[in-house]
Amino acid sequence: MRMTGMISHFVLLVFLTIFLWIGVTYVSQNIQYSNARQFHSSVIHQLENSYFSVDTIEECKAKAKENGYYLTIETYGQEGYRDARVILDMDFIFPVIQVTRRYTIEGYAR
Repeated sequence: MRMTGMISHFVLLVFLTIFLWIGVTYVSQNIQYSNARQFHSSVIHQLENSYFSVDTIEECKAKAKENGYYLTIETYGQEGYRDARVILDMDFIFPVIQVTRRYTIEGYAR
């Protein structure tokens, strides 16, 4: 095999490795974000069903901590008209380069 053929095969291998890494990272990131969004929706439903019970809020925060999320719940209003702002933060660490990116999902329970 000639030297130019070896170099072109090596360059091809490098590009394929980079594209493979990008694909795996993209899929992994989407799965984790989807799971966080489902958890956020379940927190909102639990708050609405329990009418913003303090016990439910603490339970949701404990579950979020177990799953590696940061959950903030701010309640507003009076006894008859309550709302809550639900903020879920999650960190995603990119494989190989070990760069962390934080995603925030924000919503309201009424």
